[in-house]
Amino acid sequence: MDRAVKSPAFSGQKLKQARIKRGLTQAEVAARVGVGPVYISQWENDRHAPNGVHAVLLLRALGCELEEVTE
Repeated sequence: MDRAVKSPAFSGQKLKQARIKRGLTQAEVAARVGVGPVYISQWENDRHAPNGVHAVLLLRALGCELEEVTE
């Protein structure tokens, strides 16, 4: 029996949906996280994923739970 727990994978599409649901622009989220808007674009297009610190700041900026932006 395999007891390994798969960690959730970040989803750029879900991030975009969460941002739009809250009526925020990429620039607004970027300002709240403390990064440039290009980072938000790269995360939403799955070119890169936020590191641990940025992930926490992103969740706070959106006011959402981890499950909302992961698969």
